Amino acid sequence: MRVFCTGLALLGVSLSLVGCLPDQVVRFDRTQQAGAVVGGVPADWSARGGHRVSNIGVTGWVEDFGDSALVALSKEAVDNNFNLQAALSRVFQAEERARALRAASFPNITAAQGNTRSQVLNARGEQVQTRRYSLDMRLRWELDLWKRLDDLKEAQLATMDAQYHGYQAARLSLVASVMRAAFELAESSEQIRLLQRNLESLQTNLDILDSRLEAGDADDRTALDITLSKTDIARARANLVAQRRDQDNARRQLETLLGRYPEGVIKGITRLPELKAHIPVGLPCDLLMRRPDILQAEMQINNALYGLSANEKRHLPSLVINGDLGTSSSEKFSNLLDLNNLVYSIGRSITAPVFDAQEIDSDIRRSEHARDEAIKSYANVVLQAFLDVESALSAEQYFNDQIAAQEDFVREAKVAEELSLSNYEAGLINIITLLESQRRSVNAQSDLLTLRLRRLNNRVDLYLALGGDFATQPICVATPVVPASESRMPRVQKALDWYRAEARP
Repeated sequence: MRVFCTGLALLGVSLSLVGCLPDQVVRFDRTQQAGAVVGGVPADWSARGGHRVSNIGVTGWVEDFGDSALVALSKEAVDNNFNLQAALSRVFQAEERARALRAASFPNITAAQGNTRSQVLNARGEQVQTRRYSLDMRLRWELDLWKRLDDLKEAQLATMDAQYHGYQAARLSLVASVMRAAFELAESSEQIRLLQRNLESLQTNLDILDSRLEAGDADDRTALDITLSKTDIARARANLVAQRRDQDNARRQLETLLGRYPEGVIKGITRLPELKAHIPVGLPCDLLMRRPDILQAEMQINNALYGLSANEKRHLPSLVINGDLGTSSSEKFSNLLDLNNLVYSIGRSITAPVFDAQEIDSDIRRSEHARDEAIKSYANVVLQAFLDVESALSAEQYFNDQIAAQEDFVREAKVAEELSLSNYEAGLINIITLLESQRRSVNAQSDLLTLRLRRLNNRVDLYLALGGDFATQPICVATPVVPASESRMPRVQKALDWYRAEARP
């Protein structure tokens, strides 16, 4: 039996798997997750916001957008989305597999009742028919001397935990997708209203030219001005059709996320919301300890550690207790209940692998590679999480500055549009200057809507990267984990409490 004493270093986090007997498995310590980056981790994020967090904190990141319709949409999606329900079913499957492994720790008792009829030749060559009735109960119990079955059970519990965190990650990602789809629908609606106002302005320009033509006040440029106005009107109508197409697509995407048929009739929200919550200064890095994909990767490490320990113990001998208890009769069936016919046997056997040691060694090496894979995958998940948070925090400030500059651009463009219209009506400028000022104003307002949409999506990305709001609270929205008609999630925690008799360090 090889001694299982391995030192693991996970990007600055020391994981010691010690013990001369392989029944001591040191689980991955989640309290050190934030230190899993090369060179150490700062106490807070390098990209910071500009407001202090309040004592009350944030109750839910969807509510930060200040729109009750968004909260209602997120709850509907959590209740009805089919992908999320499939993730929940995977949790229940892992739970039942854990229950099945628990049964392996108990004796295996089977009962059998048999009737046989035979015909033989006796010494005189006569055919003799005989009957035999039997009633047997057999026991087989493999004693878990080296805690191998416990390791397998813990490995499956870690898998169940991983599936649960996978469900939480899917729930968080679903709500984020719902928010993005709702924002895109609102942005398309506002873009449509902007294009409609622009189309009305262009039509007003054309009406002015037509009135001049009818009044006989036209000059050599009037025909060209009318053509240019009609060209801009046609372009505005084409852009309006394109925006309506985007709006229809956003509606259908949102309906699909909500589990509805994508018929393109949902209203959603009609205006982009304003960000109510500011990013607090000094967000602690330990917020990532609640991020579900990190917790899922952690459970996968624990699964690999317990699986490796279980394979190591296959080299040790196993002790099995066997027992038989039953009766038999060659006369009639009722004699099976006669205690005088009762027979029993009990024994034990010790077995150890001999010729399959090479197969066990191969499984051990495979488990070691699986452990290394889980650790590297965990490190990558953590590193990606830090990248997601830092990028979202940094982009938030850039979007704020860009939107402030774009708002100045919009104000100046609107002033220029109004001056151009008054000067054109007074005959001081030509139609080309007016159309250019109107086009610039519309483009500035359209770009501002796009920037506001991108900032909202970036805020969603930040919540997704942190695994929740800016306070150390549970992830996602304040909504039931499962629909009320299928509230089975407490079974998971109940199973955990059932399997884990002793608290873990």
